[in-house]
Amino acid sequence: MKRVLILALVVAPLLGGCIWTRAKVNDAAVRERAAAIVPGKTRAKELPRLMGAMPSAVIPLKDGRRVYSFAYGDAKTEGFTLILVTLSKTNSHFSSVYVLTDAEGIVRSVQASPEPEDLAWETWPFGE
Repeated sequence: MKRVLILALVVAPLLGGCIWTRAKVNDAAVRERAAAIVPGKTRAKELPRLMGAMPSAVIPLKDGRRVYSFAYGDAKTEGFTLILVTLSKTNSHFSSVYVLTDAEGIVRSVQASPEPEDLAWETWPFGE
């Protein structure tokens, strides 16, 4: 009986199993928080507080203006591992809110990319 238990403990990690992981970047409320930004009044230094996150990227333009990007989205990975072989698939969809400021740091424009779709978990890593 002791040998069977030891053998089971040694072999069990080699059998593998299923994999499900999820990665979220910010939360979808970033899009709703952008409604609090008032072009002509809001300043660049207020953006992290209003958006609830630091910008994903700040792009300086030649004339002193800046574009602040606040990305959000979701990625889901499903897979199966068996000894040394792993089959997996990752589905992701990310969107951003873009805020344009002038050289003085005052917001001039707020734009959002299309809303990300809700990703479903898939149980098969090949195709849909």
